[in-house]
Amino acid sequence: IPDEAKMQNNYNLLGICDEGDFIWDAAWAGQMNIGNWNVSSGYYDKWTPFYQGIRSASIFINNIDKNDDPTLSPDIRNSWKQEARALRAIYYFYLIRQYGPVVLLPDEPIDINAANEALQLPRSPFDSCINYVVSELDAVLQSPDLPATFVNDKDKGRIDKHTVMGFKSRALLLAASPLWNGNADYAGFKNSDGKPLVSTTYDENKWKLAASAAKVLIDDMPLGLYKKTATGESTFDPFLSVRDVLLDRWNQEVIYCRPQMASSNAADGWERHVAPRFVNGWNGVGISQQMIDAYFMDNGKKINEQGSGYTETGFSGSAGKYTKAGTSNMYVNREPRFYASIIYNGADWIYKEDGQPVHTVELFFTGNCGKQASHDHSATGYLCCKNVSPNSNLVEWTGALRSLVMMRLAEIYLNYAEALNEWKNDQGSREEAAHYIDLIRDRAGLPALDNSRKASREALRNAIRDERRVELAFENFRAWDTRRWKIAEQTDGAPLMGMNVDAGKSLTDPAFYQRTIEEKRVFKKNYYLWPIPQSEIVRNRACIQNPGW
Repeated sequence: IPDEAKMQNNYNLLGICDEGDFIWDAAWAGQMNIGNWNVSSGYYDKWTPFYQGIRSASIFINNIDKNDDPTLSPDIRNSWKQEARALRAIYYFYLIRQYGPVVLLPDEPIDINAANEALQLPRSPFDSCINYVVSELDAVLQSPDLPATFVNDKDKGRIDKHTVMGFKSRALLLAASPLWNGNADYAGFKNSDGKPLVSTTYDENKWKLAASAAKVLIDDMPLGLYKKTATGESTFDPFLSVRDVLLDRWNQEVIYCRPQMASSNAADGWERHVAPRFVNGWNGVGISQQMIDAYFMDNGKKINEQGSGYTETGFSGSAGKYTKAGTSNMYVNREPRFYASIIYNGADWIYKEDGQPVHTVELFFTGNCGKQASHDHSATGYLCCKNVSPNSNLVEWTGALRSLVMMRLAEIYLNYAEALNEWKNDQGSREEAAHYIDLIRDRAGLPALDNSRKASREALRNAIRDERRVELAFENFRAWDTRRWKIAEQTDGAPLMGMNVDAGKSLTDPAFYQRTIEEKRVFKKNYYLWPIPQSEIVRNRACIQNPGW
């Protein structure tokens, strides 16, 4: 399973969507954003490793019982086989999400000595691929050999039934989404024998299946979202809660994670790439102005809503709960998730060393993290601190030991709300869907959705998408969401905006605080799917290429 936080051309896709930009010339994202890629580019290509995972899982399932190691009890063997079966289905899900209909291999591995003609395998229709993944995950869920969750710390991070439920929810939500549910653009997407690979008929039942899958997992996790109370306090702290749900290991909201995150790894570690230069960071993950604008005000309103209190002019005359005096009013009175995620011009870096002064981040042109001093700079005038531990001393290269959360309950709440709203167009269902959005907003310190945002299916759809964008920001969801919603031509093809990083000589220099086009981007219709590597098309003549490639 890919490490979705890994940088340096691994699988972190923040830089190919409207969340932000990677400044480094070697980043594949920059080439994709200007339309400079093709069937042989290999950018973020996972075709080969996922199929290697599928084959490895099948070999394991079919051969583990032949192992005569007496220490491998039947219980261990049976549990491992279910994990491998789940992993095989998960690898297929990742393939389908990226490439669409795929080649479904036989469950027993093809003989490595098979003739070339036996390896000419066509792609299966999209619905058949999803049905296979779901049926395999269901088989694992019905097995008594895998626990709902692992109790021992040494086993946490393994595939358990909650993880399987979560991937089932993801797969069914993908299948129900506009890209795959009644998309007329794929009417001509057929195998070489004329067999259609995508149904262009809209099916409301797909939303029902997605809603039901999410609700089963929600009901199996009654403790709900993680909330954290500061020492000496009696009520939970929204800021600590939204920050530390990704930092506190094995908390109640975690469904699936990697046991350890490579916090201080310079080669591909997330924390080092987003951190400022003055703490030994690489200072080059620029968060977009579009993303800054997506965060709510502390009264729960969007910045462009009447009564939000938002203004882009002037600087604060006094300190606020999360801001200092002299902060641009653009960043004042925003919601806690904003301050737990965004480093703006004049914000303090989150690591505070005992006895040392707090470091203020200066992103204007001549600032300590500005463009003038280094090619490692934010192209947008913003950096990110979400999923960065305040205990990571990157100067000394000692990142805090913690897990990398890759699936959590808030996502499943959002999955359920979206699917329920699309399945049932009635006020009662909208109220139930909104209830789960309100649970997320409450944890973030925001009021519940007002009636106008749940008055119609379209209004609630927009509210759910707005909430998902903020709650799951920088967790590798947005690039996939804009594609499955079929809106990437508008969102990811639009110019990426930021502040004017070529100007500014102080924290209060108004020349810096000007909305500026950072990068003009291209998103063509064929970009909704990655191309299958040309080498694979040559190798397997029965496998057709994706549309437009």
